[in-house]
Amino acid sequence: MTTPALPSLEARVKLYRIGMGFAALQFVQAAVDLKVADALDDEPLGAEELAKAVGADPDALGRLLRALSCHGFFEAVEDGRFRHTELSRMIRQDSTWGAPDVIRFGWLHVPVSVLHHTADAVRTGEAAFPKVFGTQAQSYFVNDDPEAGAIFNRAMTANTILLNNAPALVAALAPRPGETVMDVGGGQGQLLLQLMEAYPDIHGVLLELEQVLPGVDERLRAGGALAARAELLAGDCRESVPGGADTYLYKHMMYMWDDDTVVAILRNTARAAASGARVVVVDMLLGGDSPFEEICTAVDLLMVLMGGGKRRSVDQFAALFEQAGLDYQGARSIEGDQSVLLTALVP
Repeated sequence: MTTPALPSLEARVKLYRIGMGFAALQFVQAAVDLKVADALDDEPLGAEELAKAVGADPDALGRLLRALSCHGFFEAVEDGRFRHTELSRMIRQDSTWGAPDVIRFGWLHVPVSVLHHTADAVRTGEAAFPKVFGTQAQSYFVNDDPEAGAIFNRAMTANTILLNNAPALVAALAPRPGETVMDVGGGQGQLLLQLMEAYPDIHGVLLELEQVLPGVDERLRAGGALAARAELLAGDCRESVPGGADTYLYKHMMYMWDDDTVVAILRNTARAAASGARVVVVDMLLGGDSPFEEICTAVDLLMVLMGGGKRRSVDQFAALFEQAGLDYQGARSIEGDQSVLLTALVP
């Protein structure tokens, strides 16, 4: 019998990299918990110095730093010292990007517990989340584990910063002078805040679940810098959407719902809005050569496990707009962004 040729080195390395992926996430989480990145400034430091600063064992911390350097977090330099990289600076607590919460959410017991059921979910097509936690994901984060829900909300705010080219998106939305823009399910208000700063003559409305509103950016709340032009409303777009806006914005949220729910949300919008009002969906779509395609396809499968949602194509979104009775206007890419802006008008 001829011995099969050994797979390429590249294939073998990739196999083990994926096999150890769970460990890599935990290693980064440990660095976030220990605040290692916060203890390091512009000058390289050795493991012993860093260990004193964060209260860790020098030998174990040195091993952690070596492991993380293989993933681009920190860089080993001369004399066993380590210095910052772009990635390690992102996980500092004082970073403006919110990256620590992206890591925190990835290692929460919620997604980890659900991921254990991937094979069953693929085999049956049935969501794993309700089987594991006894309720739907949206209800769980609000009612059963508000601490996890708070991390989730902060991670979504970080996504707005890290996954979008915010200036290009804000420019593409281009609200007219005097418009009222309603950000439906807008989380902590990051995008609405940027829109209101860029267009000082518009009024902004944030519609979110009541439990989310206390975490909204203070600049939008009473006494905040933009409070005079901002309105915070508690509500669930699956049940109803308030009228009175010229633009209804749905950013990175439709992928969380099945087609029937998306159509129901869009119909609620069509019923509430005046004729000619604009309905804008901003989302990452499947397909293409985006550097985020791996992330997009992973989220698409995660929606099978979580229950109901999915990533969609332009044609699929167009069909949903039409089912909801909206006049679909087309899609446009956003420069330097992985998202697509899809627009429809209320007849």
